[in-house]
Amino acid sequence: MLKLNQGNKETRNVMQKLACVIVILFLTIRSGFVIAFPKKEVILTTHNLCPYGCYKKHNKSHPSPDNFTGIAVDTVRCAFDKMEQPLKIVVVPWARAQYMVKNNQADGFFAASKNTSRDQFATLSATIADQKWQWYLLKENPLSPENTNFKHKATVAGFIGANMLKWMEKEKYHIMARTQNTTSLLKILLKGRVDAILANNYVMAELLKKHHATDRVKVFLNKEKPLGVYFSNTFLADKPLFLKDFNSYLSSCKAQ
Repeated sequence: MLKLNQGNKETRNVMQKLACVIVILFLTIRSGFVIAFPKKEVILTTHNLCPYGCYKKHNKSHPSPDNFTGIAVDTVRCAFDKMEQPLKIVVVPWARAQYMVKNNQADGFFAASKNTSRDQFATLSATIADQKWQWYLLKENPLSPENTNFKHKATVAGFIGANMLKWMEKEKYHIMARTQNTTSLLKILLKGRVDAILANNYVMAELLKKHHATDRVKVFLNKEKPLGVYFSNTFLADKPLFLKDFNSYLSSCKAQ
């Protein structure tokens, strides 16, 4: 009988505590207060690619999120700050950045242009930075992308994970090399190993200046391909209003 009474007493105590919690929640909501829970950190992947995102020159030997900056990175951080949303940026090789999102190891990747393979597992945001795809050839090379026979005669190259490389593969260009980054692309062009490379205008402008090679190449516009953030469809399914909110802040952030 004693054990039974003790059990009933414990049950009453639990019920009383539960009732108190319910009353507190009711009074809190009724009085207009909202209980704030910490927002979960969003993980975005990117790669080291000036001027969109790269480590500051004076501190390259000690890379950290604090000295990683650029026109795309700063715009993304600005939008997240306005949303009061915690953000973690992970810098890895470009192919891996996309693989991590595809396999739900991260919530999104940037700065990326639209393509159908990426659309299968992620959704592209509004524009965070401009981009032009441009052909680069040595000046002494007689070939020109403006000629109809260029696709069949020219040997070309692109870097792994790039939308430009996928486009050249789809269009059946004669691809002679696939490099790890744009710097390697420029090096094989300057050595004459390929006739042309397809690259981002901002990135290549910096590299040509760095390698004192601006006067050695001729440039042809291929197309304009604006860049955004690809957010995982799995992530967006859990946060259906996130992309709309993010996009709404981009125009003001790009203007800063």
